[in-house]
Amino acid sequence: MGITVEIEVDVYPTEDPEKIKDAILKLFPDAKLTLLPGKIRGIVYNLDEFGKILREERIRDAARAVFLSSLKNDEIYFELNKQAATKGKISFAVGKVPLGSIKIRIKGDGLLSLIDEIAPDTRKAQ
Repeated sequence: MGITVEIEVDVYPTEDPEKIKDAILKLFPDAKLTLLPGKIRGIVYNLDEFGKILREERIRDAARAVFLSSLKNDEIYFELNKQAATKGKISFAVGKVPLGSIKIRIKGDGLLSLIDEIAPDTRKAQ
């Protein structure tokens, strides 16, 4: 199952780009990041750590709902809270966030299988 995860974050003048890079790497340690004027972009090809955090935080059902609702064609798009990411936590950003969010776009084949792998429906297991 080959996936590509594209990461994009706006960096405001009041923010430290290195702290934002560190926050991204806590969720996606294998990401290759590029610092651009006012923006950080990155790419990664696995969700191993991200899936592990979802499991540890016990938010797989919530994540599954976000992933399924945003799945269109061969792509999943969602946003993450920057502040939570600085602590290595996953919090899905909803609506307009004051300092923006971490934008995540997952592309590839077999995305339903990927969702089942990293965010299985835990209610079925009971």
